[in-house]
Formats: sequence, C-alpha cells, structure tokens
Amino acid sequence: MVECADLNILCWEGYEDPRVADPFTERHGHSVHANTIVSDADTAAHAAGPGRHFWDVVNLNNPFAREILYPDGVIRALPQDRFGSEYDRLLPQFKPLYEWTRSRDGNDIIGVCQRFGPFNIVINEERITRHTAELEGFHLADDPSRAKRYGVLEYDDFNIFHICIAAGLDPFSQLNLDQLDSFEAKARQWFSGAAVITADHIKMNQYLVDGTIDFYLSGGMYTASTARREGHRKVRAVTPRSGPIDGKGAIVFIEVTSVIDHGDEATPALLFLEHILRARIA
Repeated sequence: MVECADLNILCWEGYEDPRVADPFTERHGHSVHANTIVSDADTAAHAAGPGRHFWDVVNLNNPFAREILYPDGVIRALPQDRFGSEYDRLLPQFKPLYEWTRSRDGNDIIGVCQRFGPFNIVINEERITRHTAELEGFHLADDPSRAKRYGVLEYDDFNIFHICIAAGLDPFSQLNLDQLDSFEAKARQWFSGAAVITADHIKMNQYLVDGTIDFYLSGGMYTASTARREGHRKVRAVTPRSGPIDGKGAIVFIEVTSVIDHGDEATPALLFLEHILRARIA
C-alpha cells in the first residue's frame, strides 16, 4: 500500500458510500473525503472558484462537464489509453449517453458516465395511480384540490426544467419575455401551493410515506430508490407521457464524473475513476 493521501470529491450522493470509498482506500491507500451536493450549478461554480485546487474529482449532471467546465479549463482530459476502451464495451442504446463524456469536438474524453435515469415526478401509488400521473404529468399540481398535497424538492436546475414543462414551454429553447412571464407564474403557483419545500429527498420520501403529501415534483428514480429499498413500494417514480418538448414531457439525468485540473499529476483521481468503473463497485 502506498502512503495514505486524501482524495477530495464533490459528488451527488452515493460515491462517498463506504462500499465505494473503503475498497478504494484499502487498495490504493488514498482516503476519500466527499462533499455531497444538491445543486449542479452551485457546485460547478464552486469547482471553478478560488477553492478549486482543494478538490480532485467532481461529479455533476450533464451538460456542465462538456459545456462549461472543460471549455473553461476546470477539468482535464482523461488518458485515451486508460479510458478509451469504455466506449468499446457499451451497448448501442447507451452510446448517446456517453457522448456527454467527450469534448464538444468529440476528440477528448472528459469524464465517465455511470448513473442516469428519469427524473420528473414521484408519487404515492396508494393515493395517485401511475396511469393518472403519467397522463397528467406536471399538471397534477394545477388541480386546486391537490394544493397543499404535494411537495417541491429544491433541486434548482431540475426545477427549472420541470416548471418550463408545466408551463407548456420547451426548456431546451430560448424563451422570450412572454414565455418568461409564463414561467414565473407557474413557479409562483408551484411554490405557493406546496405543502413541503425541501432539498432533502429523504425527508420528502418520509412525507410521501406518512401521508403528508401525495406526490412531489422534481424527483425520480434517484430520489425514490432509497424509500423503495426500505420496502415502501408504493413510492414510485413516474415519467409523464407527453409534453412540449417535441411531444415529450420529461427529462433524463446523466451524471459525468471528471478530474479537476490542478496543472499537475492526478494519479489518485484517475485511479478513483478507474475504481468506480470496476464491475463490483459500479
């Protein structure tokens, strides 16, 4: 074992789990210290800020790595000889997801992609049927009878996507002033009608299970999985069937894990990325 050194990571919940971190420390001798996040935008700004050299690895949803951090020189390209083979192992349906791990021109590998999934609405199936939630989508919050019967999970960039969809707007397009007014009106409706507003998905699941709320907005497979793992199978992530994005009304998140560029050797961080790609750890 090599001399122990710290590896500092900014990540969404999971990469700091002892089942991930401890085997890495045992194998490579680098202790893992993680700061878990709930905001991609805030974390991207932090990773690029004055404290940037403290961090070694950053785990964010797309498109922050490709569109912001790599062009700004915050994260580094990964060695092709160590990470290029990942692309050869992909099933065809996953290749579009992995495009987010390459630079805009496609020449550089800028991270690895593991977790992805639908992230839209979570319901208590004993109170709202999956069929109803899929058909109504984000319009569930428009029904006056459901006021104070739902929660808003404060994941800011996801909230922006979903409020756009709820207002009949395509979040992937440039919004004009009238559309921005529609967005603001919908946002005010959502937050004024919510019974619970929190950035803690564990608490939100508890409110869903104990009957405080019937559903929450800006949640999905990622947030529902902890409750379902504990046996609360009435908690279910739902993907709306239709909406204003070329007929679609939902989004999928894709996480990209990258190495922050300190301008020097990055062996521990590169070892960590290889570690999380090992079958047992993944």
